[in-house]
Amino acid sequence: MNVQVFDTHVRTLDGGYLHFDVLIAGNDQALAARHARDWLASRGVAEADVEQSRCQYCHSEPAHPEVAAAIARQGYFIIPLQGC
Repeated sequence: MNVQVFDTHVRTLDGGYLHFDVLIAGNDQALAARHARDWLASRGVAEADVEQSRCQYCHSEPAHPEVAAAIARQGYFIIPLQGC
């Protein structure tokens, strides 16, 4: 299984910065952005707390079995990179 990687950067109103990748099966940028918002909400970052956000397609790569299982289960996988 190949996954699409969406590079995501978020700045919060309190000056925080988060950088993470959203991995999904398809190449739907709106879906990747929705998963990013859902993941942020699960970490206590509400949409109202986000000052600026960018979620853009980066590349495609073969999925590790753990990633493929998470995508099959919940539709996405997050790789935290900075500030997460």
